[in-house]
Amino acid sequence: MKNTLFFLLVCISCLCCFSCKKNSDSEPQGVTIRVKNVSPYQFESVYVNTSGGENNYGALASGQSTPYLGGYKLAYDYAYIKVVINGEELVLQPIDYVGETPIKKGSCTYVIGVTDLGRKELSLQFTQP
Repeated sequence: MKNTLFFLLVCISCLCCFSCKKNSDSEPQGVTIRVKNVSPYQFESVYVNTSGGENNYGALASGQSTPYLGGYKLAYDYAYIKVVINGEELVLQPIDYVGETPIKKGSCTYVIGVTDLGRKELSLQFTQP
């Protein structure tokens, strides 16, 4: 009887151990990106496409940052970025990512400025915490 009870407890313990999954909710999956507006202009909308994911960040006031958004499988230190100011689209268009090392996991910030509003020129600085 003691052996049967002991065997049953061991089996239940093993089942519990093998059926449990590691809780990875606290660990970020992929890349999370936030956008910071360092221009003197209000961004009516901000769109980012890293070729490993995309997000619409919405409106962003001068000097403000968005929350980190996920959904990026990978990112680079630059990306396709479209900002709307006063109804005008300003686009930063990468040519390609040949030779670049992708970021596959972690958080980063794209710091976006406007170098020339008349020419619709954006600047981008990449930072990681």
